[in-house]
Amino acid sequence: MHEFSTMQSIVNAVLEEAKKHNAKEISKVILQIGELTFLGKEQLKFAFDILKEGTIMEKAELVIEDVKAKIKCNYCGYEGGVEYGLKDEFHIYFPILKCPNCGKNVEIVKGRECNIKSVEMEIEDATIKR
Repeated sequence: MHEFSTMQSIVNAVLEEAKKHNAKEISKVILQIGELTFLGKEQLKFAFDILKEGTIMEKAELVIEDVKAKIKCNYCGYEGGVEYGLKDEFHIYFPILKCPNCGKNVEIVKGRECNIKSVEMEIEDATIKR
């Protein structure tokens, strides 16, 4: 269950950033998750709900934005989405990382992201002493 360890890293990063700004509360975390990470949204949300307990994120909402995969063929110039094939023995679909036009290997341009896009937090007013 790599979703839990991934979310642990995300929560730690968000809390560390909040600490730098003396945040009182975190109300929203927006993530960008690439299609090729194979991270389950429901599992991420479940882990988030567990990990935020007892922290300043306790009431925070998690928003996950999907990032569609995009590939590029340096041979024929194709740029576009990824096709999927069925692995009958496992009953799963898997990405075909070959050019649909010429069959050559491709470069993955998008779809492997796991980014914190933004965090909404309440920050205490800081008074400046002169």
